[in-house]
Amino acid sequence: MENVLIEGKDVAEPDPIGSGAMYSNRIIPRDAGLTIDGNVAGEPTVIVHEPVEVRTPHQRKVRTRCNPLVYEAMALLRDYHFLPVRLSEPAIPVNLIGISKSSSLLIYVVRSRKPVPDAATLRRRYPENVRYLCGLADKVQYRIMIWVYSPQCGWRYYLVYPGGLRKDLDFPKSLKP
Repeated sequence: MENVLIEGKDVAEPDPIGSGAMYSNRIIPRDAGLTIDGNVAGEPTVIVHEPVEVRTPHQRKVRTRCNPLVYEAMALLRDYHFLPVRLSEPAIPVNLIGISKSSSLLIYVVRSRKPVPDAATLRRRYPENVRYLCGLADKVQYRIMIWVYSPQCGWRYYLVYPGGLRKDLDFPKSLKP
């Protein structure tokens, strides 16, 4: 390769580099002056992007506080030989995951001040979460449940299907493997 120095250009002729070779891929500026954008010629330009906040539709904006009902549900899962896993900041409306040898559960635990006696009331009170979980039901291989506690009705257990909800009449026998 032949080195040709053209006068009036902005790069200098390469000198021998550490290995003794005469060729280098690095461009050496002849005059290290400021360019129009304020950078020194030959230095890489650093572009700093502002952080973008990415959220799924069901991700909570603030940290959730401890819900004692979730711990009651965890104790119930342990009684039926499930390993309970509590999710503190879930991206989907699920508070607990129950894992056993034969099956797994995704559970959404809800506390309602008003009574929730049936699936229609649950769908009316929590439409976005129910719609999301019904859409998730045919995409995952796990059983999805919604456990609702209200002072007037106590605990109610609902199975989530792609087409809607059904009250689990066999609960807690349905948890046994």
